[in-house]
Amino acid sequence: MSNNPQDLRKRASEAADSAKDQANRAVNTAEDKANSSPAIRAAEDAVHKGSTFLQGQIPNSDVAMGHPIHPSTVHFPIAFLSAAFGLTSLSLLPTSLYPSSILPATGVIPGLAYYSAAAGVITAAPAIITGLGEAYELIRKERKVKGSWGAVADATWNMSDTGGQKVKTTLTHASMNDMVVALAGYNWYRGAYYPSQALPKWVIYGNALALPALLYSAYLGGKLVYEYAMGVQRQGAGLDIKKQMAKEK
Repeated sequence: MSNNPQDLRKRASEAADSAKDQANRAVNTAEDKANSSPAIRAAEDAVHKGSTFLQGQIPNSDVAMGHPIHPSTVHFPIAFLSAAFGLTSLSLLPTSLYPSSILPATGVIPGLAYYSAAAGVITAAPAIITGLGEAYELIRKERKVKGSWGAVADATWNMSDTGGQKVKTTLTHASMNDMVVALAGYNWYRGAYYPSQALPKWVIYGNALALPALLYSAYLGGKLVYEYAMGVQRQGAGLDIKKQMAKEK
């Protein structure tokens, strides 16, 4: 057996590929056994129907909105949460730098921030729920294309193809949104139960970080639509227009 470095690297690479193939086969076998369960199939079908409805489509029907529901639910939470985090972060400014000529008195700001946080959390609920439907259907589709959850996880982690890139962007978008909404929920809780107490300093710093995080997450949402065309001309009138455009070419 050759000890040439190139041969050694080749054998190591082949061994790694073989181990990966064996692991994928084991995952596929386990998934096939799990998917053969009637209860699991029924549960998956129920979740699929629910998420399809959250996308703006009637399950097992051609009836659908002209575009997904989720994009129309995000504007209010982005606006309210931006206001909540921005107003809360103003307390980090020295008094001499507070823009009193264009903003209300400092004593009014905590109340405005409190109500903005409450409105942000409430309006975020439909955005989160419909977003879950979109995310589930995307990942479910990738599972069908790739054949196993392990392959989906690998493509997502390494962003090795368009599907993996789309899933990773979706998960990043969703997790960042969940974190900032949770922080806004804490702001709301503190304001409701401890109205006479100022927010802890670490919470205020968290709000200052949450504002750019929220805006970046919104950018990722736009990226999913305008770069990856997620949900574009997928259903209803939008799909009809897509078919008509194809005929006109």
